[in-house]
Parts: sequence; structure tokens; C-alpha cells
Amino acid sequence: MRTGRIACLVFLATLYLTAGWGRAEGSPPTPVVITRAETREVAPSLELVGAAGANRISRVAAEVGGLVRSIHFKEGDSVKQGEALADLEKTNMRLGLKAARAASQGVQVRLDQARVELERSAKLRQTKAISDQKYENDLFTFKALQQSVIQAQTEAARLEDSLERMTIQAPFTGYITEQHTEVGQWVNPGAQVATLMDLAVIKVRVPLPERYLTEIQVGDPAKVAFDALPGEPFDGRISAIIPVSDPNSHNLPLEISLDNPEGRIKAGLLARVRLNGSRRQALLVPKDALVLDRGASTVWIVKDDTVSPVSVKIGKAHGRLIEVDGEIEPGASVVIQGNERLLPGQRVQVVSTQPHKEPSSE
Repeated sequence: MRTGRIACLVFLATLYLTAGWGRAEGSPPTPVVITRAETREVAPSLELVGAAGANRISRVAAEVGGLVRSIHFKEGDSVKQGEALADLEKTNMRLGLKAARAASQGVQVRLDQARVELERSAKLRQTKAISDQKYENDLFTFKALQQSVIQAQTEAARLEDSLERMTIQAPFTGYITEQHTEVGQWVNPGAQVATLMDLAVIKVRVPLPERYLTEIQVGDPAKVAFDALPGEPFDGRISAIIPVSDPNSHNLPLEISLDNPEGRIKAGLLARVRLNGSRRQALLVPKDALVLDRGASTVWIVKDDTVSPVSVKIGKAHGRLIEVDGEIEPGASVVIQGNERLLPGQRVQVVSTQPHKEPSSE
């Protein structure tokens, strides 16, 4: 494509000179305005729109089954970690635990008696006062009771743990956003009781265009504004770049985290995020220096009162300036006005040289 464009430009130049234009005696030079191509440090800035999300969400569930006896929250409440959310009916569980503890104590008494009997049998066996069979029977009884004690203690511990779990507690500090049960309702193990949302840290997710992937890194700062909280920008940082691009938009989910100690930012609020990419050196020219034709981009360079075209690849824009990549040296004079109908080798007269505007780096 570039070879064809060069051939076209050569043809036009030949036609131009043949017709007596450009360098022909008596033809006045074309007035142009120029500026200098400059290499500067840039930090691309981009604005993205997303929504605020919770740091974490838990659908708190019952760990054991039972009848809901009391509920200690309502939707919208703020709760602390470990705070009781609901209690299940515990009467039967308490009675079961009491019986298990009594059974454990009874087996322990029998074990103590068996230990005494085993010790007596061991002494009598040494004097041959009892048979080996009697000693072995006492030893078997002692070991069996040892296992019975372990089983009884385990059952009592299990019931005690179940009794504690009949008080459903908040796993972390947050806000109740949904209530899923009522007093008098029977809940099975795993049944949801409430939805708890942690808003101490807000996570804003926005779509990042893939062309900015090399400009953005985890840990980079971000400014976040919310329409619902006008005039209050918040400082955040990029906490994650999800490495899966949307097949249609080719955007990658970007996550920005920011502290929310007072809970003023709510989940779901519209968020406007401003990011600054990594600083680097780039060759910049004003956008007016570009001549666009059927997908090709050209910049006209002035040297010794004549102009020549240079094909360039366009990069990111920074306000009125734009990055270009091509055979342009820093400091080269580029035409920004009067460049619409220039031809290669045409004589020009520089009527003004304009300075660069600062690139946008906010």
C-alpha cells in the first residue's frame, strides 16, 4: 500500500512540474504555517464509566436445621462481625446435650471401675492367683469402655457445637441488604437467612479498551467520581485486570479499589474513573499536521523552502497533539496550515511558526 502511494505521489509531482507549477520560474511559493515535531514525556489519560460494587457479598446460611425463634436484624442494618443475626429453637438441642453429657459421665464412672479391676487383676496374675483368661477379659472390658468414653464425649461435643451454630452470626462487618427468612419458619441446613454486603472497600469495575493494556498496571492510581456524590473525587488504585477480553467489544474488565470507611459510597452507584497511563517518551505533532486520505496518514515536512510528504502511523491523542511514528526527526518543521493541496517538492513560504500546546497528562 505504501509503495502504491509513493508511485502516486511521484506521478503527481511529475504532472505538477510538467505543468509549470511548484518550482517553475515566476510561480509564487505557497504560504504555510508550521510547528516543530517534538519528543515529550506523556502519560495517556482516559476516562471510563462503570459501577460501584461491594468488597464482598455473603448469603449467610443456617449451618443446622431448625425453627427460627428470633431475628435480630432488618434490611439496611449495619452489623458487626460475630453479631447474632438469628436464633433457632434450641430446647431440644439443649436436652439432647444434657443427656449426652450425663451418658458420658456414666461411661467414665464405669471406665474408672474397670481400671481398678484391671490393676487388681494384673497384681493377682503375677502371683498366679487368677487365670490368664480372667486378666484378658478385664483388659478387654477396660479398652472397650475407653472407646465408649471417647464416643460419648464426641457426641456431647457435636451437640454442643450444633447448639452454638443455632445462633447464626455475621461472618464479617457489613450491611444487611436482604432478609430471606421469618420467625416461625423452618430452615434446613444451607438455607439462606440474610444477604450481607461489605462496603468498607468499594470495588469499581470498568471496561478497559485493549489498546490501553500496555499503558495500565495493577497498583496505578485512579480518580473516581460518583454522580450521586458531586464534587467529591475519591482516590483509588487498580486492584485487578481481569485477563479475559469481551469477544464483542474487546474490552477487559478493570477493577479499581478505594476505601469507604464512612460507608458514603453505596453499591451500584454510577462511577466515572480517570486513569493515567505509564509515563513514556513519544513524538508529538498537532492533529492539524495530519492529512488523511483513504485510511493513510501523511505529514508534510518543510526543508529548504520545499515540502515533502512522510507517511506516519497514528498513535494516542493528547489534547490537541497526537503521537506519530514515521521517518520524522524531533525538531522537524511540519505544516499545520496550508497542507491540504501540497505536492512533493513544492516551494512554500513560512508565514508563521506556532509553538506546541502541552499534551494532556491529567
